[in-house]
Amino acid sequence: MTWRRRFRRRSARVVLLDPDARVLLLRADAASDPAGRGAWYLPGGGVLPFESLESAAARELREEIGVRDLVLGPVIGERPDVSFTFRGRRITQDEWYLAGRVPSPHVGSGRHGDGERRAVEAHRWWSRAELEASGDAIHPPDLHQLVQLAAAWASDERRPGGAG
Repeated sequence: MTWRRRFRRRSARVVLLDPDARVLLLRADAASDPAGRGAWYLPGGGVLPFESLESAAARELREEIGVRDLVLGPVIGERPDVSFTFRGRRITQDEWYLAGRVPSPHVGSGRHGDGERRAVEAHRWWSRAELEASGDAIHPPDLHQLVQLAAAWASDERRPGGAG
């Protein structure tokens, strides 16, 4: 039996919407998935000890996909004890989901030399109908509810006198 040290962390993920209310998902490379299938997931990642959820989310979006023009909203959900394997290491994390929006669906490449960048096979903007119809593995499993909450926030935030 091989013993592997478990790594636990806090994570900030962003339900990032474009102007058409589509959500951005990243696709994990099938080779980095122990099941060999790959999966779609929200951008974001680990929160450093000195960071707030918001600053960690913004940093992760810059590092992963080069997004700088970003409006972050409130925390719209959380999920404890999310476990996965990344680079042979078992990670368990408590995830917080923040609403976010960008003025354009254009995303760039992540930071050069970032190990996560190699694990991202693709990115794609998904409509709510596409999410519901997809047979792909998508994380978190209740993403459609989070997208609904993020869309409500974005709609209210854009309204004159809204959250601003």
